[in-house]
Amino acid sequence: MGPLAIDDNVILRLSDQTAVSREELVDQLSRHRVVLIGEAHDNPAHHEVQLTLIRELRARRPAMVVAMEMFPGHLQPQLDRWVAGELDEATFLDAVEWYFTWGFDAGLYLPILRYARAERIPLLAMNTRRDNVTQVRKKGLAGVEIELRDSLPPVCPATPAYRMMLEEVFNAHPMMSRSGKFDHFVEAQGVWDSVMADRIERWSDAHPDGLVVGLAGNGHLLGGHGIVHQLRGRGVTDIVTLLPWSGAESRIDRDAGDFAWGTPTTPETPAPVQLGITMDDKEPEKVVVTMVMPDSLAERMGIRAQDRLLALDGVPLTSRHALARRIRGLTPGTELTLRLEREGREEELRHAIP
Repeated sequence: MGPLAIDDNVILRLSDQTAVSREELVDQLSRHRVVLIGEAHDNPAHHEVQLTLIRELRARRPAMVVAMEMFPGHLQPQLDRWVAGELDEATFLDAVEWYFTWGFDAGLYLPILRYARAERIPLLAMNTRRDNVTQVRKKGLAGVEIELRDSLPPVCPATPAYRMMLEEVFNAHPMMSRSGKFDHFVEAQGVWDSVMADRIERWSDAHPDGLVVGLAGNGHLLGGHGIVHQLRGRGVTDIVTLLPWSGAESRIDRDAGDFAWGTPTTPETPAPVQLGITMDDKEPEKVVVTMVMPDSLAERMGIRAQDRLLALDGVPLTSRHALARRIRGLTPGTELTLRLEREGREEELRHAIP
């Protein structure tokens, strides 16, 4: 039998293709030490499933942590301060540099983050820095600096089935396949997955009665590969996976995971507003333009390289990320007012967002 189609709001136990109720699902998930819930990052319905399950698992297993792919480990102090109620939303997003670190619309994740703070549920930054993965992808583990290599946890070798899956991804990206080696790509993926598995294992070992609810992209969970494979290689086997899945878009293999939850097709949304500049990262508290992209909003406004951007719509810009966050919050049709410093003089630019 081939892959399965899943109707919206139907939950399937994939091993026997049996539909289960939400109560049955939560009952089964709550019996495990590690619950991994996937997502397509830009699908709002997937994040609603995640929040629903976090709420219901919290009622049964109050000693829990929500581990999130979205945050690399060095941002753990900022997550702790958020849960403690020490940061407002704007300050938190700037502190973790959300749009530079993750990039997807923060509004998709804020309901989960707000609930964790309201209930004082610990959040675990389980990812590694993006640059670490990039270095391994370009150079291979043997080619990266010894300090980085020594800082990484052991990586369980990829299974032949996972290598085949990764090869499809690798070949589907011509720029990647032309500029890198497939073996390095596999090693980079292994590093990515092993770091997340290592963080989950460490928390679980320190909290024997606790429940880890891990949130990660479906690609890190499919087929028992990725994080699941790395956890099992460490002896962590009490794992269950659930994949939110838009059945109208694609069918799901029976061995993709333990459960699948059918969700609506991703709605069409307008592309986010982008200014179209690069900024100097040497002094993050200053917003200094290093490049203006051709045919961008910035070019049409008259922004130039070396301009220092001071305020947006009258609100001072305290960091590069504060600008990125404010721009992502704008909608087409509104007028943008930007105050800047150019060659020692302050100027003001106005432009309507198309």
